[in-house]
Amino acid sequence: MDMLVADLGGTQSRFFRFSCEDGEISVKEGVILSSRQTSFKALLEEVFAKWTGHGKFLQDVSVLVFAAAGPVRDGRVVMTNAGFTVEKGPAETLFPHARCLIMNDFEAQAWACLSPVMRQAELVVPGRLSPGSTAGENVAAFSGLSGSASPVVVTGAGTGLGAAWLLPGRDAPFVLPSEAGHQAFPFEGREELAFSEFLSARHDGGEVTAEFVLSGSGLALLYEHLCGRSGDPAVFTREKGFADSLCCGLFARFYGRFCRMAALALLPQAVVLTGGVAGRTPSLVRHPEFFREFLRSRGSQKTFLEGVPVWLNAHPQAGLWGAARAGAALMQSCLTGRSC
Repeated sequence: MDMLVADLGGTQSRFFRFSCEDGEISVKEGVILSSRQTSFKALLEEVFAKWTGHGKFLQDVSVLVFAAAGPVRDGRVVMTNAGFTVEKGPAETLFPHARCLIMNDFEAQAWACLSPVMRQAELVVPGRLSPGSTAGENVAAFSGLSGSASPVVVTGAGTGLGAAWLLPGRDAPFVLPSEAGHQAFPFEGREELAFSEFLSARHDGGEVTAEFVLSGSGLALLYEHLCGRSGDPAVFTREKGFADSLCCGLFARFYGRFCRMAALALLPQAVVLTGGVAGRTPSLVRHPEFFREFLRSRGSQKTFLEGVPVWLNAHPQAGLWGAARAGAALMQSCLTGRSC
């Protein structure tokens, strides 16, 4: 079985072909494009203009999975940080015999916890796990969610801030998407409130949401607020001493706070961080401020948080592998008659 899988973000759109045989997923080939297109149809046309031998490819694909940055409404996604809408129509015209699945991009990131890329994840906060543990030892546990009713929180900063919950099910795990990144962010103290006012002014005086803080643009604005000049995160995060800077420490604190709030809201068995910001600059979550802020609580809440491991899944194709894992689960449910 061949699948066309796409991870559609605000900056890039990646289309890859996967194969699934006897439950094993493997990647074949792919193309990476800019997300600046004005329509999903035009983006698909650009894909096939670049894909060699696409005539046979059209015939072989039986599953389409599109993971897009935005909430799914009535089977479509109006992209949050791009100018097009992802919907089944244009894809089904090209693939009339294929099943099509459209999901939020962080649904795919959550499914990636059940894919081979999780074996490369880094343990940021050990929780009750040994610091020498590897994610590979825990993929099997995630696939059954440790035999627990507790979810796994999956969240991460990129072009925006995403979050989803991976939960156990009666027959198989499933994923709940969310728009948690669009809730108001809690600032504390004069230093943080000054940044909140700076951010609000840059966003037309509106409420400062978590996505305004924990995203690539949020990191750039934090740097500008602290240093008095604008900068590209791809440049200033590579400067000597950035890992020890106030900018890195504050961002790490904000990240740890958001993860702590998510953990206390859902009481998960683990937190998995993903997304391009920490993936490109791991010091943002390795910083001691992240650890301190994540555990900043009292009594039984602190005891609980001390037991929650936090992983960093920095694999650049995690969303694609997660979407492919979801596509394989869709086919399995069809074959077993659970749903289709």
